[in-house]
Amino acid sequence: MRVQGSEVRVFGAVLGAALGLALAGCGPATPEQEYAAGVALLNKGDVAAGQARLEAALERAPEAAFAAAAQNWLGRANWERGQIPEAIANFEGASKLDPAAFAPVYNLGSLCLELGDMSRGMSLLRRAADLDPQDVQALLRIGDWTTRNGRWDLARRMYFEAQKREPQNAAAATGLGRVALLENNLPQAETFFMQALEMSKNYPPALYNLGVLHAQIEGHGQQANEYFRQYLQAAPHGARAGAASERIGGRAIDQTSFQAQASTQPKMTAGILWTQAREALDAGDREEAYAKTLRALELARGGGDSAQTGEILKRALEIFGERVPVLLEAGEHELREGRPRDAQAALLKAQALDPANPMVLLRLARASSALEEYDTTVISLRKLVQVEPGNADALWELAETYGEKLGMTGKGVGAFRDFERQFPSDSRAAEVPGKVQALEAAAQPLPAAP
Repeated sequence: MRVQGSEVRVFGAVLGAALGLALAGCGPATPEQEYAAGVALLNKGDVAAGQARLEAALERAPEAAFAAAAQNWLGRANWERGQIPEAIANFEGASKLDPAAFAPVYNLGSLCLELGDMSRGMSLLRRAADLDPQDVQALLRIGDWTTRNGRWDLARRMYFEAQKREPQNAAAATGLGRVALLENNLPQAETFFMQALEMSKNYPPALYNLGVLHAQIEGHGQQANEYFRQYLQAAPHGARAGAASERIGGRAIDQTSFQAQASTQPKMTAGILWTQAREALDAGDREEAYAKTLRALELARGGGDSAQTGEILKRALEIFGERVPVLLEAGEHELREGRPRDAQAALLKAQALDPANPMVLLRLARASSALEEYDTTVISLRKLVQVEPGNADALWELAETYGEKLGMTGKGVGAFRDFERQFPSDSRAAEVPGKVQALEAAAQPLPAAP
């Protein structure tokens, strides 16, 4: 379980003093002292006793300054004890008391992901990231989940955004490496993992994944084992310690960390969720309807039912046509169906609402390229390169569009050289000399002056 503690900092050292008085028995405890004692007990691992003290504090002072923090702590306690409905109610209650608090939104989003409610979980975590522009934990949480569940474009976007907020974050670099590793782009993956080690010496996840990477390369078994040994030295009791030991012993281990997590909730068809979405809309709960609509679209897409996806999208656009995720889903669906004109129309609307959305920009570029509208392609890719300077695919596609589609030799050569300089470990970097030579050979010289 990965949860956040309270963000309410109204007491500070006063709470420590209050706790000392309460535990020393100097008079009846105030609600603030009850709260402090409850938090202390939870931190010591005495969940039941800590929960009782927090509940007593809230019962006596339900609207006190500590109430939001207490609700968040109770949510953590109930989650640990398996009291899921109560935990959800606690986190929601904490957010109502303090709408600007990061912790309860983050915790509820993480809990929803654990329960298999991907749409609501990611929506809440995105909201948590917006609540604290300096924090990267929510972005990393979304990145980890989407990596496991095969939405690698979204995972990359989250890791790149985390890097923008915190350029020396080793977890973000390692996340980008994992995505590259899953896509079998081993040189790029190694670059990201090595960057993570430069940011944080002996960073265990980077060491382990370097071992996995070299284990996939014939003749690199010794290097793989050395990285696994370094991982065990850095994290002898780490989450992958057992797997690292087995690998050193020569046993192949499945990469369960890359597999989609099985939901603990009963499976629900897209049709049922869409029905529930309409019921929520009829009841006046537009946000619940929106969350269930996204989940219905996700299930329909994941199940490969193109007709059902299209039908839900048609109705969803009538209701939520101003929401970027719905427009993005529509654009992706139309691209899969070979209708780039319809895809472009949906994606242009999405871009107007969210001009810097990387996923929208990439899909818009590809739809426009399919329509041979290369001016729009270039505009989208140039913006994407600005938004995500570490996005190798964006720069490569921009170079190809300049040089091979528009015949702009100078810009094409320049973009390919930029790619070679910025991504030297990418397998495509080896193609740059040939690409440049072909562009220069195809360039027509200006006619001689009469």
